[in-house]
Amino acid sequence: MRTGTSIPSEHRGRLLHTVYGWYALTREQADLGPFDTAEKASRALTRHIHIYRGLNNRNPDDKARMHLHDSEHCSRTNCALCVEAKVAQHSMMLVAV
Repeated sequence: MRTGTSIPSEHRGRLLHTVYGWYALTREQADLGPFDTAEKASRALTRHIHIYRGLNNRNPDDKARMHLHDSEHCSRTNCALCVEAKVAQHSMMLVAV
């Protein structure tokens, strides 16, 4: 990611770049995206946080924990982590051929 952009530092861990574009990871049922730039994904995340602030309470220690994502059993819609896993799986299949 370029330095000097308008992306707040607290968003950087929640933005994910895939071959389809940039996603903003949320705690709700669907992630935001894809967007053509990280800046657009960050702006969407800012709007999303303002809308959901106070509605989705989390433990402040949650961000310090490791997160393993099971894309085979994920029930989220438009999940950026599932997109990333499927692209990686497809890439590995191409290399194995």
